[in-house]
Amino acid sequence: MALPKLNVPVYEAILPSTETVIKYRPFLVKEEKILLTAMESEDEKSISDAVKQIINNCVQGKLDVDRLPTFDIEYLFLRLRAKSVGEVATIGLKPFPCSQNNGELCEKTTEVEVNLEEVQVIKDEKHTNKIMVSDEIGIVMSYPNIENLQSILKGDQRSQTEQGMELIKDSVQMIFTEEETYEKDTFDEKELDDFFDSLTTDQFIKVREFFETMPQLKHTVKYKCSTCGEDKETTVQGLNSFFG
Repeated sequence: MALPKLNVPVYEAILPSTETVIKYRPFLVKEEKILLTAMESEDEKSISDAVKQIINNCVQGKLDVDRLPTFDIEYLFLRLRAKSVGEVATIGLKPFPCSQNNGELCEKTTEVEVNLEEVQVIKDEKHTNKIMVSDEIGIVMSYPNIENLQSILKGDQRSQTEQGMELIKDSVQMIFTEEETYEKDTFDEKELDDFFDSLTTDQFIKVREFFETMPQLKHTVKYKCSTCGEDKETTVQGLNSFFG
């Protein structure tokens, strides 16, 4: 006789990038094993792969996790964590500056409870993925995903500037003029290098602003610092920050 199966609740969330409703279940012991094994390895790729696998397992319907922007991945995993382990996470904060420590980081870590259900992906109203570098020429950008970041940063000895440039080029989806459009697969890397090398500083700043204003998982935390006793307000962002 087969053992009984437990009923698992199903929840809904709105995907930040597309604002579509998705359904998901909490992760179970089998998914927790996947995550713990990856975390024990202390390998970033293993942890990222585990997070993607858990999202794949728990989200109902078709969802191409490999193509999701990083902020979608972070948001979904935080929702899963809240429904699976608990909605409240305790994180340690050492704000800067501290009046009792010569303006440096506070000496003591202040433990603060954060309701994960209140953490959202914040969107800049000025943000757009369509960038007009001149009156006639524009670029359509796509959001970086985990695969992009891993392939660019893995075992790379290049400078941050070189890595950043690689990420920018990898995120170009289309270049267009009033008469023509040039999809990503219609030009090669040298042509793209020449295109960016021909931009003025002001034009390139417009491209960088796409990344600087990109949606981010973040939350403002108000608390009393255990070092100086002052009331503090700190913005916590990025998935890892909510598990410290």
